[in-house]
Amino acid sequence: MKSLVYGIAATGLAAGLLLPAGARADDPDRDRDRDRDRASFSYVPRSLVESKIFGGPWTLHEAAPFAHDASGIVPTTSGPPYVGFGTPYAAYCDASHQLQTNRGTSLMQPYYFPFVRRRGLLLEGFFDYRPRNEEEATVSAFSVDWGATWRFTDKALALNPFCPADPTDPDNNNVIVNGVSMPYGSSSANAADNGLGHAFVLTVKGKQRIYNLDRANGHIDSDPLVVHDLPNSPLGSVFSLADFGYVSPLAAGGYPQLDPTAELTSGLRNPDAILGAVEIGEKTTIVYVEKTLNAIPKAQSCPSTPPFALTNLVNGKVRKTNQDEIAIRVATTTDGITFKDVGVAAGLQDPNTLALNGIRWLGSGSLIRISDGRVGMFFGAGNCLDNDSDGFHFLGYAETTKRVDEPKDLLSWKVIYGFDNPILSTDTVVDPAGPTSYPAHPPLVNVHGADALSAAQVAPFVPPRPAPPYVIPPGGYNSNFFSGRVYDPQAIYTNEETVTIVFAGYNTPQPSNNLGDYRTIGRFQLRVPEGYFSPF
Repeated sequence: MKSLVYGIAATGLAAGLLLPAGARADDPDRDRDRDRDRASFSYVPRSLVESKIFGGPWTLHEAAPFAHDASGIVPTTSGPPYVGFGTPYAAYCDASHQLQTNRGTSLMQPYYFPFVRRRGLLLEGFFDYRPRNEEEATVSAFSVDWGATWRFTDKALALNPFCPADPTDPDNNNVIVNGVSMPYGSSSANAADNGLGHAFVLTVKGKQRIYNLDRANGHIDSDPLVVHDLPNSPLGSVFSLADFGYVSPLAAGGYPQLDPTAELTSGLRNPDAILGAVEIGEKTTIVYVEKTLNAIPKAQSCPSTPPFALTNLVNGKVRKTNQDEIAIRVATTTDGITFKDVGVAAGLQDPNTLALNGIRWLGSGSLIRISDGRVGMFFGAGNCLDNDSDGFHFLGYAETTKRVDEPKDLLSWKVIYGFDNPILSTDTVVDPAGPTSYPAHPPLVNVHGADALSAAQVAPFVPPRPAPPYVIPPGGYNSNFFSGRVYDPQAIYTNEETVTIVFAGYNTPQPSNNLGDYRTIGRFQLRVPEGYFSPF
């Protein structure tokens, strides 16, 4: 999908945090405990918004005169037809099986896993566009209002060009290929919505590349990251990339294969996502998520989610044990393709913790430079309360324990805003046996009813009201567009006293609960001590 870039120029900033080797503060032995006390953030009132996008591919909800609402949940009827539950893929295609676009300014759904950076007075973003069981692609866009609204520039590395055979089918079991209905969401022999995701852009020695996770069956979290060259442009558009990241899915038969322009990283261990990069002398050092599926013995894994867990209260069923293991690793590169391992970072999470206020899985986030030479990390994380290694229960913040002058300095961290004092969190749940609240304290961004959609637009989903002794949070479950999942905070230096956070959220813990309100981009701002963070 190609789009014109509207004549707004921007100056490019180097990817990664610029920390040349040997650069020192005036007093390298300053009292770091005092400095850490200064990491006291506050919410900028009314800065939380559910982001919108102008143009681009189909969205779940589109305003008049092209109005449609892609509402629906897993039906109680076996179907087809799936009646009385809305139309999850409303207007995704027209009667001639042609893909439709977003013709106005609409909520950024279904978008998630943003990568956002500042380009002069603009923000440029690369987003994972992922309609459930239908498509996955990378979309580029820019913003002139700190992420409240975005203007589409292009879409690339998509998975398929096919239309749902039945737009009322919430699982998209079949798609139309060459005029014939073929198994899709119901078949493990094809990709469904498992394409290329988790985009991250990195420039090494003047060469810019985009990195994606390969989500294909048998490849996710075991294969290297997929890499494509990304020529520098004023707005960082993906126009130069292949339209499809996979070649001829379904139409040619068999499972899709990567497009011939793709390269693969080497040296990274089971990479799932890159959290950020630091330039230190001649090397670029990255911090990334290593995810090893089913690695922990069942006896050491989380038990089934407790009855008061959000997923149980909203979904009506427990989540089983999860044996995935997460490690946050550090690696260096001089060419952007071959990486050398530095080691596992400490202080961020415990891969074996069963504590419901601990951090077992840290799955996404970004780095930001602290003015004294240390590095901060905004992150999304979770634990056995969700039993999901994506780590989406809350947004937190951590800092390196000392200045970052060499790669190994990124191995030691201290969490400042954790599970019990989060920056932003999914809905509060209470263990009546204590009673114990999770989180223990209200989040820094403590809001209710933050959803731009009306109840009618997301109907018919209404979360159940749990019977006593379970406590219903203010506004009720499902009151925010991030009530069920919140993750991948992208921290952007805004000015000496402000940081902007662009993030992803779900209205419910599972997208299948509410196909009218999931995979959403949002933004809020934090007030920080003057001069605490430094621009790139």
